[in-house]
Amino acid sequence: MKIIRWFLILNIYLISSLAIINSAFSKNLKIPSEIQFKLNNSQYNKYMRRSMKAYTDGELYGEKNIKKKYKRWVKAKILFDEKKINAKIRILGDWKDHLRPPETSLKVKIIDDSYYGITRFNLFLPETRKGEHEVFWTLMLKKLGFPVLHTRMVNVNLNGNVYKAIFQEDATKEFLERNNLTETVILKKNDFDFYLNYNEKQIYDNVFSSSFVIDNNNFLKNNTASFIASEAIALKSNFNFKNQVANEDFFRAIHQKYALHGLGDMNRKYIYLPYKKVFLPLYYDGNVQFLPGKTDCKNKIKNKIILDFKKNYKDLTNKNLSKMQECVFKDIYNFSLSNTEKLENFFLGADFNKKKIKKYSKIKTKIANYFKNNNESVVKKNTIPKFSEKMIIYTFIYNDKFFNCYLDVKNKNLKSCNELDGEKYNKLISESGRYHLIDSFKSFPINLGTLNKEIPIIKLAGNAKEFNIDKNATYHYVKVNKSNQDLKFIFKNSKAKLFIQGNFENVNFDFKRDFYTTENENENARYDKNLLTGCVNFFNTNFEKVSIKSLNMGCEDSINIKNSQGVIEKVEINNSLYDGLDIDFSKLKIKKIFINNAKNDCLDFSFGEYNIDLASLNYCGDKGASIGEGSKLYLKDGSISNSNIGIASKDDASTKVNKVKIEEVNTCLAAYNKKREFKGSTINVDNFNCSEFKIKQKSDNQSKISILNDY
Repeated sequence: MKIIRWFLILNIYLISSLAIINSAFSKNLKIPSEIQFKLNNSQYNKYMRRSMKAYTDGELYGEKNIKKKYKRWVKAKILFDEKKINAKIRILGDWKDHLRPPETSLKVKIIDDSYYGITRFNLFLPETRKGEHEVFWTLMLKKLGFPVLHTRMVNVNLNGNVYKAIFQEDATKEFLERNNLTETVILKKNDFDFYLNYNEKQIYDNVFSSSFVIDNNNFLKNNTASFIASEAIALKSNFNFKNQVANEDFFRAIHQKYALHGLGDMNRKYIYLPYKKVFLPLYYDGNVQFLPGKTDCKNKIKNKIILDFKKNYKDLTNKNLSKMQECVFKDIYNFSLSNTEKLENFFLGADFNKKKIKKYSKIKTKIANYFKNNNESVVKKNTIPKFSEKMIIYTFIYNDKFFNCYLDVKNKNLKSCNELDGEKYNKLISESGRYHLIDSFKSFPINLGTLNKEIPIIKLAGNAKEFNIDKNATYHYVKVNKSNQDLKFIFKNSKAKLFIQGNFENVNFDFKRDFYTTENENENARYDKNLLTGCVNFFNTNFEKVSIKSLNMGCEDSINIKNSQGVIEKVEINNSLYDGLDIDFSKLKIKKIFINNAKNDCLDFSFGEYNIDLASLNYCGDKGASIGEGSKLYLKDGSISNSNIGIASKDDASTKVNKVKIEEVNTCLAAYNKKREFKGSTINVDNFNCSEFKIKQKSDNQSKISILNDY
């Protein structure tokens, strides 16, 4: 009977959606159908002059690109919700089809605020993206579970001049989080080919020049982020890279049929998941076209699915779905049923062929020999050597240090290697289309990524009940089903991480580190080189009657749970160097939580729905319970003591407490806004008791705290 029940649970879970990622808590954006900009006379005149000059400089259409000198920012204000927010705007696009003076495609950056939760977005003239077809395609990909940039038709009002445009958000941290993904690398092709003449192209064709850059350079906040980005660049250079991209065959098949332009090297973007060493495809600029005869209009689909799609499409375009669009949607949806796989099933296998492109291997060998044969004193720091001959610049990480090396294009010899600081290196791997002139030759930085040895991934297999985590590695424990088991994991290495995924019923997890320290063990980031914050990391996990115990953990989070759901009977965490329990993008019920001695937050919730019967939180360095980023928490009975803040609700979080006793804290309750893409928060407490405090409650003007009864 139990086997049957597990089978049913698993199948419901697997077929409930086609989602590549867990989209249960993704927020739908509510961008209005009109966006109004107001520029003062000076800024408006600058924008108009640049638009006209860009349009008339060179050939009028298509065969000449828009020169970068015309893509300068001007100040603007966006008017909405009876307020004005500061922004910057500039001309957007490579080619002159983005210019229709006085109307242009626009890139928009919000200053110190957000526009309905978005901080950066683009406004394309409809003809540059096939109008409503672009909206249709992104909506369809979203329905299939791919992370997509929010796209809709809008009217742009720029100082009274009104025209139609396609709104599309930028790939930012907010975009990733709204798709239930931790901020990570988004990779794209360096577009330097765009600026080369014929002779220069010949030179680059003779060496490794398949360079990739980071699209979301705000991710590059520290050396660990730089390593992750460089690892993504290096993996992209694998001969069989497509085998590392989730659902790439399906993605490629539908784009070859309807949106071939989106498969061009310059338009491919990838979201990197370092803890799996795999990539998610991110659609961009498909030039979507529907031609008669390419699809079968006889395909059947559930009525609710197509009706929902029609409604969503009309909301975004103010138009009805055409007969051809309906046929295409049915065609692709039915094709997906047997050709897509959920993200949690994708891992870079141990047998992955790491064969490199021949030219890539050759330059790596040259660099290795250079460092082998030259004393470290030869390598200078932060210098740009002067050469009279043509040189190609290669950037990379070697032995956790940042370098660029110069290759003589005539003799194919390395002339010089220079160590860079992190800031300069990050600039080189995030910029596209920037070059040094060397002997009148455009020398673009070619990014090789990291030449380091990779952090090993160790798979824990078999039916053992106890595991030693004793290497500087990421351990993967992945089970389709696991029930009625006591599992013990003993950490013997301070840098080791454990990744757990699966369906667990009546399983008792016991995590213990043999030693404990009060010293900071982090390098310079709250996550490691696999983007893991927890010593123990549960991802895409279903819990049923599970208990979790942790002792002496020294990571940013003792236990981190992401994209998971179900019921946990008991959590017991003692001695955490930072956060005790951190849960993101999940829907969980936890019956009992006991956390003692966490140097930062005892409990940290974000982006999800959480129901707690009983929580006892003691000696929390910062907050007893922190609820943020749009989360909903219901706490039935809580006790919090010896902490800085008892309960903190922030950034659109809603916190409801039936009964709580708080003592020996600086602040009992706090509600506030912290991140600009969110608003304020609420705390509602029915039975409240707080003693030995400095501040009973504090909230900002966007937030509210309500206490019904003191006891």
